Amino acid sequence: MKKAKGEGEMGIRQTERRYELLYGDELFDLMRERPLAWAPLGILEKHGGHLPWGLDGLKAHGVCLRLAERLGGVVLPATHLAGVHGDCREADERAFRERFAAVGDLMYREETFRRFLHETFDGLANIGFRAIVAYTGHYPTVQTRILQEAAEAFTATGAGTVIPFWEPLACGEGDHGGKWETSIYLALAPDAVRLDAIRDERTGQAGHYRGQDVRSHASTALGEKALAQVEAYLTEAVERALGK
Repeated sequence: MKKAKGEGEMGIRQTERRYELLYGDELFDLMRERPLAWAPLGILEKHGGHLPWGLDGLKAHGVCLRLAERLGGVVLPATHLAGVHGDCREADERAFRERFAAVGDLMYREETFRRFLHETFDGLANIGFRAIVAYTGHYPTVQTRILQEAAEAFTATGAGTVIPFWEPLACGEGDHGGKWETSIYLALAPDAVRLDAIRDERTGQAGHYRGQDVRSHASTALGEKALAQVEAYLTEAVERALGK
């Protein structure tokens, strides 16, 4: 089986688990080992000057790769167009569009997201995956509600078990570009976090973002603590789904 370029602990070469980088029968070899798929979901939206626009998908993908090394399975590429904030239900559509344009929201409809989820779950189950971790790094209420409903509906068909996940389920809280997301990304990709660029866009206060004193409270240690909580939660869920 093809190995990744990097080496893990004690110089042991890591198994390549990124779906898009597998060759030939490597996909089926990994599925026979453990029929588990990791599906990282995100959105393109502004996360301040200190985090990338694709943070949610990048974060979810990074965590999925880390956990796949420990729990097995295959990791899909991050889907950066799998996030919603809700359909326009306002009389003033112009104000709705302007507000969404300000944060870069591409305004995908809720039904588009539902269809994407169902067809992704169905396709993975058809290939042979028995369990699917649908990890959304973007977690407003409308996103998590639709993901939960789609996961329950697909699991009820008996074709496979979908585990819907977002970080607050394991950590008890979360945020948007604040100490939690910044800390998790510091643990995953420290060179990609621009701590000196943290600035509240409304007040101009350095080190703060969306009312939080992010620079003082974000840390790699907090990120690792959050990742340990995520690992514990998903380990239990995956083992339960696969009956092992």
